[in-house]
Order: sequence, then C-alpha cells, then structure tokens
Amino acid sequence: MNTIMNKKLIVTLSKLALGTGLATAQLLDSFSGDLSAYTATRILNSDNHATPYTYSWEINNGSLRINTSVFTSGVEQYALTRTDFSLGVGYQLLADYSHANLGSQDIGLYVGAGTPTPDVRADYVNIYMRNNGQLFSRGFNGTSEFALAGVGTVTPDTLFIARPATDTFELGYYLGGVRNVVTTRTVANTAIGNAIGFYADVRAAGIRGSLDNLTLAPIPEPATAALLVLGALGLAAHRRRA
Repeated sequence: MNTIMNKKLIVTLSKLALGTGLATAQLLDSFSGDLSAYTATRILNSDNHATPYTYSWEINNGSLRINTSVFTSGVEQYALTRTDFSLGVGYQLLADYSHANLGSQDIGLYVGAGTPTPDVRADYVNIYMRNNGQLFSRGFNGTSEFALAGVGTVTPDTLFIARPATDTFELGYYLGGVRNVVTTRTVANTAIGNAIGFYADVRAAGIRGSLDNLTLAPIPEPATAALLVLGALGLAAHRRRA
C-alpha cells in the first residue's frame, strides 16, 4: 500500500471512529476527484479594490488548497460551499489539516445558511488556521460579526464545526484524538447549516493548504472520542504492516 493510500486509510478510519459507529459517519470528499460540487464565492473585498485577486481553490496530491497567483492590496475572503449536504443537529463537520504551505493566508471550515452572496458576509460560522499556527473562529450572526475567539499556537490534526442544538454551534479542533472546543456560537438564523465547506482569508500571493477528508459524523461522547480515534489508528497501523 503506497504512502498516499496509507494516509487516506488512517485519517478515514480516525474520522469514522469519531461517530457512534463506523456506519454512522459519512466521508463526503477525499479530494481525489474534482470540485464540481462546490461554489466558490468571494465574501469580502476589504478596500473595494477594482482589480480582484486571481485565486483558485484546487486539488493537489489528494487534498484541498487555495492558490492566489495575483495579489493587489487589502484583504479578500472566500467561501467554497456545497448545499447537497447539510450539518444537522447532533452532527459535526470535520476536515483533516496539514501543516504545509504556510503562506500569508488563513484556511479552515465554513458552515452557512446557503450559498453566499458575493461580497456579503452574513449568517455563517467558521474555524480556521492562520499561517503563524494560531487557530481562530469568527462568523456572522445575521450581519453582526461574532467576536474573535481563538487559541495560541497549536498543531491540530482535524478542525471541526459541531451542531449540538438547533441554534448552537461548537467550533474547535482535534489533537491526538482529544476534542477541544474553542468557542460556542448561538445563532439567530437556524438555516445556518444548510451550506457546508471551506473558508479562506487572503492577504498576499501564494499557496495555502492543505485540508483533506471532509466528513460528517455524529458528535462523540467526550469520554469515548479519544479511545475510538486511537483504536482506529492502531487498526490502520496493523494493516500497513500486513
């Protein structure tokens, strides 16, 4: 089994183990195909610059990244969303995070009320990694921005957005199988959850990524989450040796 397949097996088993059973989680995208299921939207042009950046969400070596080839000035923010799946109550959206391509961009997960309107930030929550290793969450309750929440330098394996109640979202990360909630958001628009995908904040030209294995899974019981993940990793290691 080659290195890429080993990686896919490990992270997929780990993800599925985060649910109450292997059959209850769903791997939505391993980024081995294309991005036709998604819509790319610029949600912020910070200084109304007339010439937009040249950017693209792209698949590289089986993972997702954002590539900004032309940069002018200011900040642009983007969402890459799909509406064929939604984040329901009792579930969490997860994606593996690789500490590679640390350009001057932020990248992470996005859950919103639908496909965004271009250059409008409203009705979404996010969790994202900065190039300096810090992890943050923002988002918008209607058109009012949530206060910035985050942690110092961390090296997460996985980012997540969970929905424990209709109007409540938890945002955080997994590290070594341990689930860490960074912040909890209460939203007014319970249509948030109808669109899922990715978020990026771009402040310079360059490549930023990567994210992999977009998955929907039940929110785990706190006492069992770490044991399930470690068990899946052990199974993957056994299969590599076989």
